[in-house]
Amino acid sequence: MLKKGMHKKDVEEELEGKGDFIKIDYLSRYIKGGAPVEMKKFSYLKLADLYLERRMYPSAAESFRNAAINSFTFKEKQKHFLSESGAWILSFRFDEGDKALKRALDEANKKEKEEIYKEFTGFYAEEIEKFENMNKPGHLIKLYEKFMRLKIEDEKKEKVREKLLNLYEKMGMTKEYSLLESSGGRSFARKVLDYKV
Repeated sequence: MLKKGMHKKDVEEELEGKGDFIKIDYLSRYIKGGAPVEMKKFSYLKLADLYLERRMYPSAAESFRNAAINSFTFKEKQKHFLSESGAWILSFRFDEGDKALKRALDEANKKEKEEIYKEFTGFYAEEIEKFENMNKPGHLIKLYEKFMRLKIEDEKKEKVREKLLNLYEKMGMTKEYSLLESSGGRSFARKVLDYKV
């Protein structure tokens, strides 16, 4: 078991060779047992990695958020809130991803905000590429629709628009196809949201 006075190396040694769920249990108990702030952050990051490996994305997101809360520097807070956002995106909970992004941006200056947003849009680009390779149209539609609402270059947006039109046509989504085709992508997000509500 993990004890209050342990350091990172001690924790690593104690967890070595244990199964993932035992590690999760040990780390969770350790955090609740009043670990120092720096060790709490360390433990939350260990938990986040374990949850990511097991594709338990909402739990990973919560762990990243707790790591950010237990961080002292703006840079660390930005990084962990951004990781939280990425984990929410992996679980297709885009609204939660947006909230985590806002938390990251709140900790940043103007230049950092641009870098954070670029990395945020990169999460979506990676997921889109992954699901294109897996040929999962339902997931792709959700990702494309969200990507169209992001602040990205017109060239990228146009490519996604074409792919989304093709998917709508292939899936027989005629109303969505018409809305996107007639809007040219400009007010598409608002129209589709109004239609789906």
